[in-house]
Amino acid sequence: MTKNQIGEILKRAIKGEVDGYRFYNLLAERATNPDAKRKLENLRDDEIRHEKTLIDIFKKHVGGDVGELPERGINALAEVFRKGRLEDRKSEMEFINLAIEAELAATKYYQEQRELVDDPTFREIFDQLAEEEHSHFELLQAEKDAIGGNYSWFGYGESSPLEH
Repeated sequence: MTKNQIGEILKRAIKGEVDGYRFYNLLAERATNPDAKRKLENLRDDEIRHEKTLIDIFKKHVGGDVGELPERGINALAEVFRKGRLEDRKSEMEFINLAIEAELAATKYYQEQRELVDDPTFREIFDQLAEEEHSHFELLQAEKDAIGGNYSWFGYGESSPLEH
């Protein structure tokens, strides 16, 4: 695999982390439930950390500045932002399902890219990123499982979450 190919893999991954940051940041801003807000901010902060890690890897192994990122990242969030559909989503379950889909896509991306590289350093990095994205999936799946019919995880507007 050439440096250019590795560079493209990393750029798509960076774009995916940027999209993830934007997504979780928007949701955290909307959250009125303090526990939900904290969880979303933690997910957002993980995306920032991943982005920084990937940029550092790019500079070290590919060289130079990352430059322009591709239009499409590694997960479902890019499509939502491009179409401006985030505002159309109203229910907590829609947000959680989208986040679950995005985290699974990111996990799969890192696992697939790992198989394409021979360098043990890259393999280890992709393994670690896949593991972290999968832990996000598990956290979101647990939240989804905990939500009952009328439980409002994010709590919109003046309404307060009904916890049980």
